[in-house]
Amino acid sequence: KPIGSTSLLGAPLSSELGVAAWQVANMAGLYENLRQLITVIDELRDVGLQKFISLPRIVAIGTQSSGKSSLVESIVGRDFLPRGGGVVTRRPLELRLVHLNPQEYKSNEAWAVFEKISDRKYTNFDEVRQEIERQTDLVAGANKGIVNDPIVLTIYATDAPDLTLVDLPGITRVPVKGSDQTEDVEKLTRDMTLHYISDPRTIILAVLPANQDVSVSDALQLARHVDPQGIRSIGVVTKIDIMDKGTDASNLLRGEDIPLKHGYVGVKMRSQQDINEKKAVRLALQEEKEWFDNHRVYNKLPPGMVGTGVLIEKLTQILFKSMRRFLPEIKKEINEKRRSLQDRFDELGDGVPVEDGEKIQMMWTMVTDYCEMFKNTIRGKYDRKLQRYMVNLPGNAATQASGGSRVRGIMNDFLSDFVEVSITSEMSDDDIDRAIRVHEGDSLPGFPSPDTFEFLALPHLQKISIPSVECVHNVASSLDLLAQRIAHAVFRRFPKMAEAALGMTQNIIQREKENTRIIVEQQVACFTGYLFTNDP
Repeated sequence: KPIGSTSLLGAPLSSELGVAAWQVANMAGLYENLRQLITVIDELRDVGLQKFISLPRIVAIGTQSSGKSSLVESIVGRDFLPRGGGVVTRRPLELRLVHLNPQEYKSNEAWAVFEKISDRKYTNFDEVRQEIERQTDLVAGANKGIVNDPIVLTIYATDAPDLTLVDLPGITRVPVKGSDQTEDVEKLTRDMTLHYISDPRTIILAVLPANQDVSVSDALQLARHVDPQGIRSIGVVTKIDIMDKGTDASNLLRGEDIPLKHGYVGVKMRSQQDINEKKAVRLALQEEKEWFDNHRVYNKLPPGMVGTGVLIEKLTQILFKSMRRFLPEIKKEINEKRRSLQDRFDELGDGVPVEDGEKIQMMWTMVTDYCEMFKNTIRGKYDRKLQRYMVNLPGNAATQASGGSRVRGIMNDFLSDFVEVSITSEMSDDDIDRAIRVHEGDSLPGFPSPDTFEFLALPHLQKISIPSVECVHNVASSLDLLAQRIAHAVFRRFPKMAEAALGMTQNIIQREKENTRIIVEQQVACFTGYLFTNDP
């Protein structure tokens, strides 16, 4: 060989090896960082934070028998999900995959742990399938019922990726005859799917059978409904190997029909015969790769469009970016939640006394504060001792007008309606002249009869009867609202006591409102029945 030929041939080789080593190191760092993020998110989910703050996750959606469960098994690399005809997935399955370091564990080592049976480690995945079926029947019944109560399963494996995904029951259009499924099973499964994917932090894994028209796909329709721009959706085209001859899914995989930000990935999964013959998932993945490599159309597609391995890598990177993006927001929301809860704890104060005498004393103190605060608020009196309750009033209630000013405002509004308008504003000179002539009788000229004044004034005075009763009702309503505000502030630690005190107050207000209404009506009738004209 010529001198230097080794270096000429070795330079590209070493460069390729260097790039490959960098890619491996880069992916290893990515998986390590992803594992840390997923561990944090899973721990937050375990303590129930998902009920208050949404956490990133991947949710697989699709119609019944679209291949979701088979896809999940291909991702996990294990055969562990229930099989059969009709509806098989009847409870959401929250699957947490943990990648084990091959250098620390044996090759192909794997086990599973259920959240409800955390003290048992399942190494036989046939038993995992049986336990899923048992837990499903326990909650959803053994007669094809569908329930939104997730099963949480963690799988540790050396060949499993670090992912957290949820496998939902497929969208079912018609209930199975003789089953526990109701007639609105389609609405039930749709609402369940929307419940999971409406969260803006959820990555939607839309499973689309290639042998069906994609334009009418329920999975894609629901994904576009909650994610119109397709920024958090990824499509998975299943059953790509059983399409009609002469057709292919290349246009769909390129995103030419319905584009998604993360695109589409085509996968070839085990057939029903392979499942019946218990073909290993690992072998099926190898056959899938060979099938795509030898296909006349799919082997010409750009990289990153076909294969379960490609899908796993995409999901890993998408989930990593999603967690890294939302983790600061989640931390902020947690801190805000903690602050609000701490404020609430501070409002609750110290513990309740144990001795009966101390309890009675505490109760009477609050009742006295409530009564004094109610009276002082109506009078507009400033009470330093009671200001500590004002901080417990919701919103800006502490800065709102007091009860006394509100009552005065209601009465002033009532008065202004009759003071601002003169009694003679609606009378013309002809009306006054006509009244004088009607009531002139045999009286001397120049000395009008008092009946004339009564005839003209009485209709105007009678207008006050209904508004005066309305004024009583408005004042009572204002006092009722004031009582509610003060009761919720003073008795906030004891809702039952607040309810009792408020009920008694409302009964008193209602009783006195009726008494006041009777007095007002009597006063109006008294002053309209006899006109005292000597009062200037």
